[in-house]
Amino acid sequence: MARRIPQAVTMTGANYLSPDMQPPDTMDVSMLQPEKILFTWNSMFGNRRYGEGDDLLLGNKGTIHRDENQCVSYLPEKNRKEATHASSPTSDTSLTDLHMQNFFDCVRSRREPNCPFEIGFRSAIACQMAVASYREGRTVHWDAERNAII
Repeated sequence: MARRIPQAVTMTGANYLSPDMQPPDTMDVSMLQPEKILFTWNSMFGNRRYGEGDDLLLGNKGTIHRDENQCVSYLPEKNRKEATHASSPTSDTSLTDLHMQNFFDCVRSRREPNCPFEIGFRSAIACQMAVASYREGRTVHWDAERNAII
């Protein structure tokens, strides 16, 4: 299920390695979703690993873990020792190729793409909310009636 536009977004960060750069090189973003989910994301470029690598999706029934090799595993909350691999490593290049192939197939067939416009729109609004929060130094909210960040 695709998520809706966040109700509220807070982003904080700073430039530790590149003080003249406009976007922060270290950041933390929290998005309060209407589906009663608090989504948090952080990134840092302040060390050799550039803050990239493993991704974790933490839920109340378990954790989905993706490592630097794109290997995904599920760790159930009841027994974290038993991980089952959900996919094999995939390169960014092959993912881009698959995305573009889906787009071209949908142009030809007029089917809905795997990532429809509405998901892209909601994702872009969430990113714009994070940037607005960072620049204004405050939590911003989404006004669904006005379709505006406030």
